[in-house]
Amino acid sequence: MARTDPTTPRAWANTLVRMWGPRFPVDVRQIALEYSTRFADPVLTITEAPVPSFEGALAPLRKRGGWVILYNPDIRSAGRINYTLGHEWGHYLCHRHQVPGGFECGESDVLGGSREQEREADQFASYLLMPLDDYRDQVGNERMNLDLLKHCADRYDVSLTAAALKWLESTSLCAAVVVATNGFVLWCRRSAGAAQAGIFFARGMELPQGSLAADGNRRASADGLDLAPGVWWSRPVREVAIFADNYEMTISLLIFEDHGVLPDGWEDEIVEDTFDRFSMRG
Repeated sequence: MARTDPTTPRAWANTLVRMWGPRFPVDVRQIALEYSTRFADPVLTITEAPVPSFEGALAPLRKRGGWVILYNPDIRSAGRINYTLGHEWGHYLCHRHQVPGGFECGESDVLGGSREQEREADQFASYLLMPLDDYRDQVGNERMNLDLLKHCADRYDVSLTAAALKWLESTSLCAAVVVATNGFVLWCRRSAGAAQAGIFFARGMELPQGSLAADGNRRASADGLDLAPGVWWSRPVREVAIFADNYEMTISLLIFEDHGVLPDGWEDEIVEDTFDRFSMRG
């Protein structure tokens, strides 16, 4: 790796965003195939591989001296495929010299992964596909709801979950994303405000009775539903729920609007959220 190359996932993503300009959605295929030609071991092809055990992979082509990025075409969400490509492209830029055998990433590795390299690949994909300044321009001071989340997901060609996680990073509000499967929490990610307030939801926790996620038949507007203290936490919360039938998952965006906001300059002293790392180890 040349000395002038970026050294962090976020710096890599920002470099590529500056080079390709503000064009959305970002064409990961074009960028990966074109940019990697400056290296001796470029990405030679990006193709589908219907292997049930993974969503995406980065694999060496030893005879040809390059790499292939693979993705599972059975993924129903085009946005999730695009994010998976960004994730594997992040592995190539940041990790291929550390792990010369490549990566095979399952559903739990792409978004919500607990291993450091998976989290770094997620960070790269997030900043490449959804630059923070542009994301904040889209959201502005609007009240976050399902319609606004869908707008962001469509603009960046990512899943609703990826768009919700980006909002957590951008907001000064106290909020969290809780992903559950079959009625039990799989993983949790918190905004800086929620981490500072000590709000958490443990892996394996049963979805609370009265929550939207626990009652798939309950109707709610795009704004979600205001829930009383004691449902999700000791404070009132607005829950915006997303039901992903193909993954038997529920994604709850929890916004504790009565908790206030972080003071100006909070980005300079971000509280690192390590809880989801802890909870993934169960």
